[in-house]
Amino acid sequence: MITRRILLTGLIASGATALISSPLTAGQADDRLLISCARKSDGSFVLAGFTENGSVPFELPLPGRGHATSVSPNGRTAVHMARRPGRFMLIADLETGTLRDLVNAPEGRHFYGHAEFSPDGRLLFTTENDYDNAKGTIGVWSVGERYERVSEWDSHDIGPHDISVMPDGVTLVVANGGILTHPDSGRTKLNIADMKPSLVFIDARDGSFIRKIELPAELHKNSIRHLDTGPDGTVLFGMQYQGDVSDAPPLVGMVGRDGKSVLFDPPETQSAGLKGYCADVAIDPSGKFGASTFPRGGRIAIWSIPDGTLVSFNDARDSAGVAAGAHPGGFRFSTGFGKLLSRIADPTGLVTTGDSRRFPGLAFDNHMSALERPHELPSR
Repeated sequence: MITRRILLTGLIASGATALISSPLTAGQADDRLLISCARKSDGSFVLAGFTENGSVPFELPLPGRGHATSVSPNGRTAVHMARRPGRFMLIADLETGTLRDLVNAPEGRHFYGHAEFSPDGRLLFTTENDYDNAKGTIGVWSVGERYERVSEWDSHDIGPHDISVMPDGVTLVVANGGILTHPDSGRTKLNIADMKPSLVFIDARDGSFIRKIELPAELHKNSIRHLDTGPDGTVLFGMQYQGDVSDAPPLVGMVGRDGKSVLFDPPETQSAGLKGYCADVAIDPSGKFGASTFPRGGRIAIWSIPDGTLVSFNDARDSAGVAAGAHPGGFRFSTGFGKLLSRIADPTGLVTTGDSRRFPGLAFDNHMSALERPHELPSR
C-alpha cells in the first residue's frame, strides 16, 4: 500500500561542435561521458555522447526518435532504445564512439524505450509490448558479438516501461505504466478508463514473480513510467498522469528499503503547474538525495531520501534528463534547449547551483546516462 505525503514547502556523424558558455562552479565539473538522444536542428535524431567539460566526442545517427540508454557494467557498450512504439535497439561501442549493431524487436513486439544489463554484463533485459495479446513482456538477450534473444518473461502487467536491477543483483524492478497500446493505433492510449499501473519485482535469474505494488484506486490514471534504484535498495519513481492535470496528482514516489511506499507532492502552489508529467528521476551515489524533471512545467527538483522532503525546486525551461553526479548529492540536468545544468546538495540540504553549459545544435531528449570515461574517445 502506498501512503501519500503532502509537502508544504557505424560512423561518427559530423555536425555541430560543442560550445562552453561558461565553466561550472569549481570542483563540480568532471570529464564524465554523458549520453542522450538529441534532436538536431535539421529535425534528425542522434545518440550524442557529450562531456561535462563541454566536448561532444560522438554523434550516432538514429533511424527515429530514441528514448533511453543503458551502459554495460564495464563501461564499454551503450544500448539505446527506440521511443515507443519503435522497434530498433542501437548498440554503440564507447571505446571508439562508433556503431556496433542495430537490432530489431522480434515479430509481434515493439520496445517501450528502456533496457538494463545484468550485473555481470552477460544479459540485457528490454521492456516490450506483446501487442496482439495485450501483454507486457521482458525480453532477455545474450550479450556478445551479436545480441541474441534467449528468453521472454511476463512483466505481470500492461505497458512495462522502465526497468532496473536492484543492488542485490538478482532482483529486477519494472515500472508497468498500465497503458494499453497497439502499433495499429500509433501512440494512442486505449484503456485510460481502467488502466492499472504497478511496480513489479521479479527474479532476474528466471523471471519468476516476487511481488507487486499498486497505486491507490483514485490514482489509477497515474502511469508509473520511470525509476532509479539507490545503493540501499530504495526505488525512486516518476509518474505521468492521464487524467485532468488540474487534479494536481503526486508525480514522484519511492519504495524504501523497508518495502514501504510513499508518494511525494511539490508545494501546493506548484502542483497543477507541473501539468501531470514527470520525465526522469535519479538517485545520487550516497542514496540520500533524489532528483526529478518536469519538462511541461519547466521545473527540476531535488528530494531528500528517505523522508521525501523537497530541498530544491527550480525553473528549468524544457527540462529533460537527469543523471547522478560523480560525487554525493550531485546531479546533472539536461534540457530541450541543449543546456546542461549542475546542482549539488550537501548533507544539510543546502543546494549549490553551478553555471550551465550549452551544446548548440542539440536538443536533448528526456533521458541521460552518465559514466566515468574508461577510454579516450575521439574528440571533434
